[in-house]
Amino acid sequence: MSSEDIKIALEVINTLAIVIASIVAICSISAWKREYRFKRDSELLEEAKVLFYEAEHAIAYLRNGFIFTEELKDFEFPWELEDGYSKEKYKYTYTIQKRFDEKLHIFNKLYAIALRFRARFGEDSITAFSTMKEKVKELLLAANQYSIKGLDKEEIKTLQKTIWKDYNKLSEEGDTFGDAISKIVEDFDKLCRD
Repeated sequence: MSSEDIKIALEVINTLAIVIASIVAICSISAWKREYRFKRDSELLEEAKVLFYEAEHAIAYLRNGFIFTEELKDFEFPWELEDGYSKEKYKYTYTIQKRFDEKLHIFNKLYAIALRFRARFGEDSITAFSTMKEKVKELLLAANQYSIKGLDKEEIKTLQKTIWKDYNKLSEEGDTFGDAISKIVEDFDKLCRD
């Protein structure tokens, strides 16, 4: 073998080494990107799951029928509502709204993470978030309607089923509102595992 042949062989080996190193680098970067994306997705799923559990507990707190004296410390019946609202029932509306205001940060985080979910996983991924938001709206609306004067007994009973968790223990149907909240959380948990 001449020195010219050795030179060519070395250049070929050098070129092959560069090509192989480039392929390994590209594969490594691709693997790193997949791992990084998986880690980010896992963290997002975990954060959302925690927020769903926190929201479930916050809703149970809102629906607790026992009112602490401390919660009514600042209560003043708005005189402009005197004609259309029951003062006694308005205490419950006030308490639920006050509790909601305390837990608002949880719901805000949940709704904010829904936007991240939609951006990352698409529109179909936020069904549980939307359903939870609708349930919270339903609870707040029921609490507000509960204190309106002139409701018949059936309307009051329907509102109480939504508002009070403990009211439903006596009912034959059970706590349908609470069960719906639990189902949302359970379904989201299953979605995250899949």
